[in-house]
Amino acid sequence: MAPKMTAQDKKWQAESDADTLAQADVIRKTPVRLKAAVKEAKTMADDAKERATAMSKIAKIKRNTAKKATKRSKK
Repeated sequence: MAPKMTAQDKKWQAESDADTLAQADVIRKTPVRLKAAVKEAKTMADDAKERATAMSKIAKIKRNTAKKATKRSKK
């Protein structure tokens, strides 16, 4: 369980959130920045999908399906 936030922590979080919202507003009102952000978001989403697909494949691997080592006889 996460510790409870102090009044100072809540104030810092509110200040950070306000700054984040102000930055988002500036980005939305600046066409070049918005277009670049949207393009990057699409790239990030594609990368995340590829990683999720790979992780899903790994998660389905059963432990006993690994190939066992075989002993070689000496001649």
